Parts: sequence; structure tokens; C-alpha cells
Amino acid sequence: MEKTAATVLQELMTKSGKIPEYECVAKSGPQHSVKFEYRCIANGVIVKAKGKTKKLAKQEVARKMLNNLFLQGMPVPHPYARPPSPDPPSPPSPASPSAKALPSAGVASASVEVNSYVALLKELCIEYNLGTVEYDLVGDAGPPHQRWFTIKAQLGPHVRLASSNTKKQARQSAAEQLYTYLRENLARLTKDFVVDEALARAHERAMERYVETRTGPRLDLGQKISEYHIGVLSIDVEKISKARTLMEELSDENALEILERVCAELDMSVNELVLDGGVRCVCLEPSSPQLVHADVTPEGARACALRYLRAALQRSLTHPTASVP
Repeated sequence: MEKTAATVLQELMTKSGKIPEYECVAKSGPQHSVKFEYRCIANGVIVKAKGKTKKLAKQEVARKMLNNLFLQGMPVPHPYARPPSPDPPSPPSPASPSAKALPSAGVASASVEVNSYVALLKELCIEYNLGTVEYDLVGDAGPPHQRWFTIKAQLGPHVRLASSNTKKQARQSAAEQLYTYLRENLARLTKDFVVDEALARAHERAMERYVETRTGPRLDLGQKISEYHIGVLSIDVEKISKARTLMEELSDENALEILERVCAELDMSVNELVLDGGVRCVCLEPSSPQLVHADVTPEGARACALRYLRAALQRSLTHPTASVP
């Protein structure tokens, strides 16, 4: 079995009393097409390479390092004993006057996109009063496991099409084509359009919309999953103490009555609902994270919620400082 490039490089450097250094220096691209970039340092040489996974990126950077060490005269074994291949030229920036416009119809580019061209195109249209870009799904083909979508981006008489295996990527590619065309043909008008500033404005608007539509208690993103059941501990400690005492005094004969009285002490409410299929649910609100206690009967759901509430209040004895926003 042929040894991997990383193994060959490790053995080669070990013979000279050194070890190669690897580091993942970058991660780019959309979630469905992430690229990792690795850096390798060995024998005074620094090389970088990318791959779809960290493992592939590490192997590729090791291969490039072996090619460079071969040029230094080191005894690199076959098949890595060859000069390094020249790096492919970087694609031109969409904001550069030398950038070439993409064709009106075609397949999404395979290169990793750093910018959100949908956001950039929108900011460009806003700044120069170009109108609103309309996006439409005009093609949806292929088997369920391998769909191929075609998105049309239209601004007035200007239309661009792009295809990809996801709607999001096809939309971005169509927006990139239209954005590139406008930057080229409105070069004199848009020469002061700054990409970084446009993306910053788009981000600010997105955050404003997020804040405006955000309702209910804010979740604690740092909370451990193992502590999800103590969500009510964000309540005042004195109220927790009174509620715990009240629960100890009441019997378990009427779970709903106990829930309502204890929750009233905690400034919470008990909400019951029925899901499709007849599943009964009990929600204790507000709590964060919000949990739903379910059973096939109302009594079972109430008992489940009561067990949760008792466990949460009991937990406060051993974790008095725990709190969940």
C-alpha cells in the first residue's frame, strides 16, 4: 500500500532530526462547500494548500512540501519526487475593472465565494437607485438526491441565470453575474462604491431586522445541554425558596393544582395544548430554554411537568448560583 504524503514527509524529516509543522490557517466558503487551508513549515520552506476536508488539505500541503524539498535536493521518494506545480491564477475581484462579466446563462462557478453577492447587489442598487432585483426559480430538475436548481436574477431589462445543487448557491451565482456586469458597465458611476462598506451596511440592516422580530426571552447560547432542565433557575432565589417550600407542603393528588399554585409563586403560567394525534402537552412559561412536557393523557403531561419543576427547584439547592437568561 502506497504511503500518504504526510507519512512520507514525516519519515523524511525525522531522518534529519526535524518534524514538519502543520496549521489550519483558514476556513472559507458556504456551509455546503467549505474549504480548509493548511500551512506546512519544514526545512525552512513554507507552503499552503486547500482541501474539502482538513485531512485532504493536510495531505495536499504535505504533497506540495515534498515537491519543494525535491527541488532542494532532498531524497524524496516516488511519486513525490517532482517539481511543484504552479499555483492557478487567482480569480479577479468582482469590484475590479478588469473583471470579466460572466455569460447570461450558465452553471454556478466552482470557486469559493467570499462575499455575499446578493447583499452587495442590493446595496449597489440602493446607493445608485437602480431599482429592486427580482429572483425567480426557473428550473428544478434531477432525482431527489441530486436536485439541480436554476435561479433567474432580473434588474429591469438585465437578466442573469445560474444553476447549482442548492437554491442558495444558484441565487448567489446569479447575483454575482449581475453585480459584475453592473460594476463593469457603470464603472465611472460606481468607482466610489466600496465593497467592505456595503457588506457592513448589509450586516447592520440584517441585525436591525433580527432585533425587531426577536420576541420572548433571549437564550443563553453558552448553557450546557446537561443543564437544560434547570431553566427556571433564572427566577429570583427568594421566590424559588418559597415555591420549593410550597411544593413540599402540597400532596401530589392534583398535579394541575400544584403546578398552578407553585408557578404562581414563581410568576410563571401553566399552558396546556393538544397536538395532532391527541398528544397532550404542558408548557411552563416563561423558561429558557422553553421545554414542553408531553404525554398521551392530560394527567401524564401534568405529572411530567411537575417532575421537571420539582427537579429544577431541588437542583437550586446544589447549584444556587446557576441561572439561565
